[in-house]
Parts: sequence; C-alpha cells; structure tokens
Amino acid sequence: MDKDALILSNESGFQTDWKSLYHRDALLWASHEYETDAIMKPLVELVFTLARQFNFSPAIEFTTIDTLELLLVRAFQSWMQSSLTVPDSFERHKYEFLRKLPMYVVAVVDIVAKYINIGIKLDLAALRRVAKVTDSSTNMLAMEFEVIKILDSELRSSLLLGAFERFSKQYLAPLNIESNEFIWNIGLRLLRLVIAERTHIYNSLKTSMKDEGCFRRFKSNKLILAGAIIITVLYLIPGTRHSKAILNRVIEPLAEDCCVQATNLIYLRDAVLRVIADH
Repeated sequence: MDKDALILSNESGFQTDWKSLYHRDALLWASHEYETDAIMKPLVELVFTLARQFNFSPAIEFTTIDTLELLLVRAFQSWMQSSLTVPDSFERHKYEFLRKLPMYVVAVVDIVAKYINIGIKLDLAALRRVAKVTDSSTNMLAMEFEVIKILDSELRSSLLLGAFERFSKQYLAPLNIESNEFIWNIGLRLLRLVIAERTHIYNSLKTSMKDEGCFRRFKSNKLILAGAIIITVLYLIPGTRHSKAILNRVIEPLAEDCCVQATNLIYLRDAVLRVIADH
C-alpha cells in the first residue's frame, strides 16, 4: 500500500483552525451575485483534458479549476464597477474576456503549476495547441501578469480536494475497507464528476430549499460537498453499501465537521448517485 496515496493537496493540514478557511470561502461564494456554472462547465472539461494529456497532479488539476472560477468572479466584479461610470462597458469586457478564455486557461495552468511546484516547466506551446488557442501573438507572460492582477495575487490549493483528503484519512482509512489507492482512485473520479455536473446536482435539490440564501450557502460550502463525496465512496464500495453500522459510525462526526445535519449529506449523496446513474 502506498502510504502517501491520500496526500493529494496542500490544504489538508491538521492545523487547529482549519475550518476557518472553508467558512470564509463559503461566505465569499454565497455572497457574490455572479452565477459561474454555465461558463465553468466547458472550462472544467478543458482542464480535465489538459490534466489527462499532460499528466498533471490532482493538486494542479483541481487548483486550476478553483482559480479559474475565482478569476471569473473577480473579473465580473471589476466590470460591474466600471459599468457604473462607463455605460455598456460590462458587455464589452465580458465579450473580450470570454473570447480569450482558452488563453486564460493556459495562463492559469502555468501559474498554478509553479505555485504547486516552483521548479516545474510546462510546454506552453503544446498546452496552447491542445487548448485551441487561436491567437498566437498573445504574450503569455503579459497574460499571466493580467491574471495575477485580476486575482489580486490571491491563490491557494483546491479546498475541495483538501477536504476530501482530510476526510478520507480521518473517516475512511481507519475502517480498513479498501486500500488507500482504491479510495484515491474512486475519490478522484467522483470529484471530477461532481465538479463537471455541479449545476445538475444542485439544481436537483433546489426545490427542497425554499430559502434562496440558505441554498446558496449550502451550494457554496466545500466541506459539505466533500462530506457527501465521502459517504458516496462508502456507498460505492460493495462491502459497505448496505452497512448502516458503518454509515452511522462515519456520518454523524462527519456532519459535525461539515457544520450541517447528517440528512443534508444524504440528500447531496443521493443527488450525486443520480448523476452517476445517468452516466
């Protein structure tokens, strides 16, 4: 067994205040007014393609996705501010930004890769070809500086990946139900599916939550999503699928870590399982 099989990210350390970062992150995503799901869907698929072809680590793969979404939000916020003084500027900025999205993806991949591993050197020309970047005249260094400026230098490893890693070590590994490698593989597959189908998963639950603000907080909380993925892993392992004893052993302390009722983890798990069934 690979003892490091569940070390996937830089954000799963066991510092005493580890939840505070997740709570601040959830507040950010619950408070902004910009729905990024429609734009993120093709970006997520592109990042998965790049990760597969260039053999990126999970940390690079999932941090790139998180960073791209934050880039969208920061850009939208900036455009909204400028539109207060310059009419119609929002749509112009948005059109130009979306036109250059493949190049932004390549820029973010390069920034994130260096953040994760400062010694890494990517083949940017090959990345641009796979990402179908049509403008060969764009200066990559200038694009990366633009990205860093929009992000206001805010960058961190994927919180969702970190939460999955933490919870896997804390709740799944001690059960000795499968090897760490198995948990790693099935967990990564679930993470990719959940991120790609996020809109479908949460929309299937939206009618159950009448309070829009409550739903936004629920959808924004990466701890809750990671917790649901953990109990989905339990369901997908034949030996634990029908074990109420094992589920009860895990779900109550897990729900407490996620600051949510255990039934909400079950609802979200079932929404994930419905998406799996559709695939």
